[in-house]
Amino acid sequence: MTIQRFKWIEPDPIPRDIDLELAEFSPILRQVLFQRGLISKKDSISYLSPQEPGWYPSLQLLHTEKCCQLIRETVQNQECIAVYGDYDADGITGTALLVTALLKITENVIYYIPDRIKEGYGLNKDALLFLADQGVKLLITVDNGIRSLDEVDFANSLGLKVIITDHHTPKLILPSAAGLLNPKLPDDQYPNKNLSGVGIVYKLINALSSHYPEIIPADYLDLVSIGTIADIVPLVGENRYLVRQGLKLINQFHRQSIVSLLGAANLIPGKITSQDISYQIGPRLNAPGRIGNPSTSLELLLSTDLQASGNLAQILENQNYQRKIISRSMEQRVDNLVAKYDPLPSLIFALDPEFHIGVVGITAGYLTKKYYLPSIVGNSGSNQTIASCRSIPEFNIISALDHCKDLFIRYGGHALAAGFTILNNKLPELEKRLSKLADECFAGLKLHPSLSIDAEVSLVQLDESFYLTLQDLEPTGSQNPEAVFLTRNLIALQKKAIGQNDNHLKLKVSDGNYTLDAICFGMGDLIERIPSPFDAVYKFDLNEFRGTRSYQLRIVDIRPA
Repeated sequence: MTIQRFKWIEPDPIPRDIDLELAEFSPILRQVLFQRGLISKKDSISYLSPQEPGWYPSLQLLHTEKCCQLIRETVQNQECIAVYGDYDADGITGTALLVTALLKITENVIYYIPDRIKEGYGLNKDALLFLADQGVKLLITVDNGIRSLDEVDFANSLGLKVIITDHHTPKLILPSAAGLLNPKLPDDQYPNKNLSGVGIVYKLINALSSHYPEIIPADYLDLVSIGTIADIVPLVGENRYLVRQGLKLINQFHRQSIVSLLGAANLIPGKITSQDISYQIGPRLNAPGRIGNPSTSLELLLSTDLQASGNLAQILENQNYQRKIISRSMEQRVDNLVAKYDPLPSLIFALDPEFHIGVVGITAGYLTKKYYLPSIVGNSGSNQTIASCRSIPEFNIISALDHCKDLFIRYGGHALAAGFTILNNKLPELEKRLSKLADECFAGLKLHPSLSIDAEVSLVQLDESFYLTLQDLEPTGSQNPEAVFLTRNLIALQKKAIGQNDNHLKLKVSDGNYTLDAICFGMGDLIERIPSPFDAVYKFDLNEFRGTRSYQLRIVDIRPA
C-alpha cells in the first residue's frame, strides 16, 4: 500500500527580477507570494493588507436601487416583509443579517427557513401559500430563488412581490421577480462574480443604508465573514477584504450570539481565524439544518440575550455531535457499498433508503476525498431519491446534471457540489448517462489529487517570527489556501496514535539538529509504516493546550526521503 497520498507540485524558483522587486519581504514570504502569482511590490502589499477595491464604494449590483425602492415602498405602507432563507450557514447568516437590518426600519418582518427533509432547497408553493396567508406583501429570498421560475410565478399569482438575492448560476430564462440581485446575471457588470449569498445581502443593505442611516452596514461584517467562509467562495479581492474586516469584529466580542457559539465550541474571541470558522463554527450552524430544525441556528444569531444565546448555542453543539455520529455510521456503510466495485467506476453512486438526507452531502464529500472521484450519495425513498453530489476539478458536476435535466424533479448546485431529486424509475437512465459522461471526461487521464507547495524550508526557520509572518496571509480559504511547506530528510523520534479510534498520529520529528512536534490527522494507520528518513509536506501551526503554547507541523503528506 502506497504511503504518499498526493502528487507534490514543488515550487518554482523565483526569477531574479521578481526576487529584487519583492526584496523588502523575507525570503520565504517572497516565495509564498510568488507561488500565488504576486510578482510586484504593489500587488503584494495590497494582498497582505486588503483594502476596499477602488470601485467598491460606488458600484452596485444591477437592480440594487429598484430593490431598495420596493423595500422602501413596503415599509412606508406598513406592509409585511418575509425573508425566505436557506438552511446552510451562508443562507442562515444572510437571513440573520437581513432580518436584523430590516428590524431597524420596520416591525413588520418575519422569516422562513425551509425544512431540508420535508421541503428541500429553495422556494416551494406550500411555503408561499403560508406566507401569503400571514399577510406578507414583499418576499425577499436569501441564497436561493434564481432557478425557481414556477414558484416565483406562483408567488406573483398570490399577490406577493418577490426580490431574489442569490449567487447561484441562473438558467437561460430568469424568474419573473420584481427584483433580481445576482452578479451572475447576464447583463450585470459587477466585478465580483463570486459573492456569497450573505455577501449579496450585504450589498443590498449597503445601498439601503443610504436611505436609512440607522442601518450601519459595518455592524454586520461578522455575519458576512462567517457565511462567506462557510460557503467556500474564493477568498480573493472583495471577499477577502470583507472576511478580514468581519474577523476583526468576531475577535472583538461584537455579537453576543456569536460569542456564545464560540464558547460552546471552546473557542475564545481574540484569536479566531478563517480555519476556526470553516472547521468549527460553520459545521455547528449547519447541524440543525441537517438533523433538526434549521431555524434554531437563525434564532441563535438573532438573539441578544446572554442566557438564551447560551442555551441555543448548546443545542447546536449537541446536534453537531449527533451529526458526527450519523456521519461516521454512513461513512462505514458507503465504504461497504464501494468495496463491491472492482474496479472502481469513474463516478460513484451510493443510494440507500437508510441514508440520512441531511448528511448525504457530507458523505459524498467523504467518498470524493477518499477516492478522488465524483460521488453521488442519496436517500432512496419509496418513489423518489434525494441525493447530493460532490466532484473533483476535472469533472464539472452541475454541467453533467444539466445534460440530464429532463430526468429530474429539481436540481441545482456548483461545479464541485450539487444536489437533485429524481423519481426512482429514472435512476438507471441517470446513472447510465452520468457514468458515460465521466468515462469520456476521464479517458486517458490518470486521476490523482495534487498538492501545491509554497516553499521548501528547514526546521530551524520555523519559529515565532515565521508564524507571525504567516498570519499576514489570513484569511485563507478557497483560492487563497493556507501556506504549505516541504522539509526533507526527517526522522520520527516518537510516534503515538491518538483520537477516539486511533485515527490520528502524533509525532516528534527531527532533522538531526532541531526537533518539533507534528500532528497527522487521519493518518493513524501509518504508525508502523513511516519511512526513515522521510520528506514531509505540512502547514505550520500554533498549538495552544491548557495554557501551553507550542509550534507544530500539521502534516498533510509524507513520502520516503
